[in-house]
Amino acid sequence: MFASTAGGRIALDRGGAAQEFTVDVHNGNTRAYTGLRVVLQMETMAQTAAAPAANGLVLERRDPATGAWRRAELRVANDMYPHHLYPDGTPLAREASRVERYRLRALADGPAGSQPLLVQLVDTSAPEDAGTDLAVPRTASLMVTVNAERG
Repeated sequence: MFASTAGGRIALDRGGAAQEFTVDVHNGNTRAYTGLRVVLQMETMAQTAAAPAANGLVLERRDPATGAWRRAELRVANDMYPHHLYPDGTPLAREASRVERYRLRALADGPAGSQPLLVQLVDTSAPEDAGTDLAVPRTASLMVTVNAERG
């Protein structure tokens, strides 16, 4: 799995346009997965006062069936959420791949600053007592910078 975007980072202006990024998920030839879920998380942007919900950011995922953009969950927290508490993931066969498209935008009243966006591939079918190496087979990150002024 890897995450990518034009320029290698997400650069946003408060109240400005969204920037797209992709998460490419590739399965090897060892086993099929019954439930994989891409999870996106970041810490609070501490450079400004109290942040609104989701760091003042709006995350959307493109629905591959309809082409519509739908709101997606962006978890803002300083701790990791246990894998077994995430809702169902989707199957991925051996040697299969998929690309998930996302876009992120900053609200006009949100904070400014920089923070990494953690991208995790979570195996929602892993046993509750599974270690992180089994329950979260891959991680990646993209740097997100929100500028205070529109560019």
